[in-house]
Amino acid sequence: MATTDRDPESETAQERWQRTIRYTAARGGFVYRPGELIIDKAALGRLTEEVDGLEFTQTELDGGLILIGGVSDSVYLANVLATEGFNVQVNHVVFAATNVVNAHPSTWPHPSTWPHPSTWPHPSTWPHPSTWPHAGFGAGGCGCGCGGSDTPRGCGPAQPATEPKPPTTSSVDVTRSEPALLRPNDSSAPKVRVVVLDTGLAPTSMGGNIPNVTALPLGDWGPTKPGAQTDNIDLPDADHNTWLDVVAGHGTFIAGIISRLAPHADVTVGKVLEFTGEGNDADLAWRINRLADNGCPEILALSCSCYTDNDEAPLGLRQAIERIQKGGTLVVAAAGNEATCRVSWPSALPGVIAVGAIGPDGPAPFTNYGEWVTACAPGVDIVSRFFDGIDVHDDGNAATADFRGWARWSGTSFSAPIVAAAIAREAAIYGITVAAAAERVVYDKRLLRMPGLGTVVNLH
Repeated sequence: MATTDRDPESETAQERWQRTIRYTAARGGFVYRPGELIIDKAALGRLTEEVDGLEFTQTELDGGLILIGGVSDSVYLANVLATEGFNVQVNHVVFAATNVVNAHPSTWPHPSTWPHPSTWPHPSTWPHPSTWPHAGFGAGGCGCGCGGSDTPRGCGPAQPATEPKPPTTSSVDVTRSEPALLRPNDSSAPKVRVVVLDTGLAPTSMGGNIPNVTALPLGDWGPTKPGAQTDNIDLPDADHNTWLDVVAGHGTFIAGIISRLAPHADVTVGKVLEFTGEGNDADLAWRINRLADNGCPEILALSCSCYTDNDEAPLGLRQAIERIQKGGTLVVAAAGNEATCRVSWPSALPGVIAVGAIGPDGPAPFTNYGEWVTACAPGVDIVSRFFDGIDVHDDGNAATADFRGWARWSGTSFSAPIVAAAIAREAAIYGITVAAAAERVVYDKRLLRMPGLGTVVNLH
């Protein structure tokens, strides 16, 4: 369903972004795949009438949904059919929830907003926690008030009039090796299966040899790439420009957090995000449904997020997550990094544990927040496993590599796996279900909570 004839494997990040990303400031602002719609079957006949004989492609999804490709104005068509009561949406784009690649386009042109986490730990920034639920914290704000129990809808901050540019540099930081952080594995404890759908896992020879962590086996990518397969491996420089890709190592870093904090977990990592840090509703939902087909894991960790047209739940993810939850999977997702109370998806879906970020002295300045956020965990300068023997800028000399298997990173991307790990560890140690473990770790009313950020889950 590419919108040009260029070989995707030879694209630069800028070329891929221009081909696959569109943005509109309407109804809160959202990002979508050009020319693609997700509809239910009941809308197909009406769509055919609206395009008046023009050809388009159809791909069967799950739960009675269809991915449409090749339409000329997907936003217009979605609005027309939705107004008539049909279930129709554009194919929304999801983004890795790091502090450079964000789901809110207005933050993309300014990755320097949070370049130095060392400047954050000043408690005077948040001296009066009692003010948080009223005035909110963070730089964003949702523009229409975030107080009370009502979920904000379609009320994001003012959006830029021009198409935002893709981020060009990673926000990951070099750190020393931290083997003392590793916990021993109790082989007698029951295993808890955790799946991470993200950027994939580093090759074994480049840092992917993490205890109890493997890549998912070779499989189909998803409906937006008919016939394409993925080995679920993440390379540091997929566009071959000698620079570390903006989210390279993201999945490895997340899997390393879970492995370190919950050594009883068996972690498998899939690749659903491109080297530019984005994926889409149709592909992510399709991959979740394939997990459900092959035996639901105990926990699914998702460190990606999106905003949608009028803040309605994305059709594909809503169906897929509801299905896998019915199969017994607990879903944990990052709340996003735009300092807004606007709902992000899939974290705001029913039953999903939405995770915000805290730092050493209170809420992380970038974290999303609101009544829809379930829990929070450390998200500033988190240390975890990373590529081994690579540079930020490759000079061809492995002996002087910047990264030696470890890194520091900030974002709700890394808060979510801490909560997932805490639940997995509780389940393994006490031989209980992940649902029972979540009741202890997240939902128990006696636990410490922060206004707008939910239960504090503080593991290191």
